[in-house]
Amino acid sequence: MKREAAQRKDRAQYGAKREKILKAAGPVLARNGLGGTTIEAIAREAGLDRATVYYYFSDKYAIYREAIHDGVAELVSGLEEVSKADLRPPDRLRESMRTIMRAYERHYPQLYIFFQEGAGSTVIDTHLNQDLIDSGRRAENLIEATVREGIGSGEFHLALPPKVFAKLVVGMLNWTSRWFVPNGALSAEDIADGMTETVLSGIVQRTP
Repeated sequence: MKREAAQRKDRAQYGAKREKILKAAGPVLARNGLGGTTIEAIAREAGLDRATVYYYFSDKYAIYREAIHDGVAELVSGLEEVSKADLRPPDRLRESMRTIMRAYERHYPQLYIFFQEGAGSTVIDTHLNQDLIDSGRRAENLIEATVREGIGSGEFHLALPPKVFAKLVVGMLNWTSRWFVPNGALSAEDIADGMTETVLSGIVQRTP
């Protein structure tokens, strides 16, 4: 029992230290970009030595890839939870957009760097690239399902096919990588809510 307790403690400490490094990488990447980021800078931000960082990650690119993977996994998991919630389609669409923007804010700037550099970056390996493609499709499918539900209930009226509309929403949110900065005049939720209102004003069916 003591051995099992020690192992659980070690796993918790390992996970906490790993998260600390991933979190510290964000501000360093925001300041220096991927090319200018170093393990030394990440270690200083985390209050650790280089050897400790290397114990958890082989290089800065491994940190970057892991942060992207975690961010996308969190995003899709959040959308899955929203899809199960007892919400009307307009409210579900709003919460879905909030979920995406929250993930972008929490995993800033790693996810945004990926959107700017694209899957063609040599840093993104084949496995992660496929994972990102699959996650992107799942996100679009969940939003499309919400839109179809809204059409079925008579609450939405679209000029575009639901699948194309879902791509429009996701693309609009992804484009925030060009201008959104956390802790600015608008929070992630402010932007999500504003975008949702803009979208809904064009698709909510109004009673004559």
